[in-house]
Amino acid sequence: MIRVQIIACTLPVEQTRMLNRESGRIYTATLINHYRTYRKAAHVWLSPLKHDRVLKAFCGPSFLHAHSYQAAQQDFYEACKTAKALKPSNPLARYPHKRKFFHTTTWKNTGIKVVDGRMRLALARGHEPIWVALPDHLATLPVAAFRQVQLVYSHATKRSCWHITVEDGVVPQPTTDTGMMAVDLGEIHPAACTNGAQATIIACRELRANAQHRNKKTADLQELIARCQPGSRRWKKLVASRKRLQAQTETKQRDMLHKVSRAVVEEATAMQAGTIVMGDVRDVADNTKTEKRLSRENRQKISNWPHGQLRQYVTYKAAAVGIAVELINEAYTSKTCPACGQRNKPKGRNYACSQCGFVGHRDNVGSTNILSKRMTGHLARMLPCETVTYRHPFRRASVVRSDKRHVAGASQNPHLVIPSANDGLPGLEESPAF
Repeated sequence: MIRVQIIACTLPVEQTRMLNRESGRIYTATLINHYRTYRKAAHVWLSPLKHDRVLKAFCGPSFLHAHSYQAAQQDFYEACKTAKALKPSNPLARYPHKRKFFHTTTWKNTGIKVVDGRMRLALARGHEPIWVALPDHLATLPVAAFRQVQLVYSHATKRSCWHITVEDGVVPQPTTDTGMMAVDLGEIHPAACTNGAQATIIACRELRANAQHRNKKTADLQELIARCQPGSRRWKKLVASRKRLQAQTETKQRDMLHKVSRAVVEEATAMQAGTIVMGDVRDVADNTKTEKRLSRENRQKISNWPHGQLRQYVTYKAAAVGIAVELINEAYTSKTCPACGQRNKPKGRNYACSQCGFVGHRDNVGSTNILSKRMTGHLARMLPCETVTYRHPFRRASVVRSDKRHVAGASQNPHLVIPSANDGLPGLEESPAF
């Protein structure tokens, strides 16, 4: 399978900036001359395949490898292709038009070699190559396994890192398990899993807290930015702070989603499921404002819900262990009573039926109805299991406090004695001092 390995970059900051600045120059030159040709040459839309020589004449000589040179040009046309695909569904989507002073530098497999556990990244003729020390699990791979290398700058850490795309040679084999597990995606609890006999709720409220923190801090920074003169020193600092905040929260969200998706796949393996059936919520936010189906606060929550990213992570992680993933329409799965079929609007995390008196966990009801619809073709043909297990994909690190920790009232009462961490508890050792 194709994997992306991220390792730290130990190159000097000046060198990394020089490489990405050169890629940005090539990208910007391609953008400027593309639109200039389009305007002056009877609306001729250039493409990298038909006008490779013309594009190279636009950008001039460079110290980058020839294929790294082409990769910077092709990134512009990939952005054009993406904008064209988005136009039918989003008329406001724009073709790339902004200049870039820095752009990610890419090395294709033709510019990559591995010698004695080190990776050699080629530059143009007459320039010394770049050597990268590989970790042990990558140093033993053959040269053909390395597909692509990118020098990526992270706004969250203000450092550069290597994104190495490798083919590990592992061919996923279909699992021999024939069971089925239904997954109900949620905005509060990311996933509720059940196979009819047992149910597990993947709890990760930190996801929503992370999004709320980003929205609140972004609004505060945006208010300060609006008071500044565009282009001033303070304006630039605030814009950089906003970009770093968004990058940091995005990194945290991606990390949490990876752990949640890993927990979902592990639950499927434990339940001996060969197929994961997920509720399709891709259109959950459509027309919520025009039809006034949701309030402003709920629309913001739904817009921050990263269900597409989670679905993508679950799909490729499940494929790695031979488990198939299917999508099914989940309309009314959380409203339909699994006992009598009556539709009720649940409030809170519990589902209570007004007709038959059934009471159960809301997310468990949704996942059970998804499983019922997939197996029988109808809702409310299966009862949810009574026992529901909560699983937290990660734990927050505990804070080790010293004996001089703050205690309420200690500053007002200097004679208050704070007990030691192991007073009255035999067998415990003192916490190490930091």
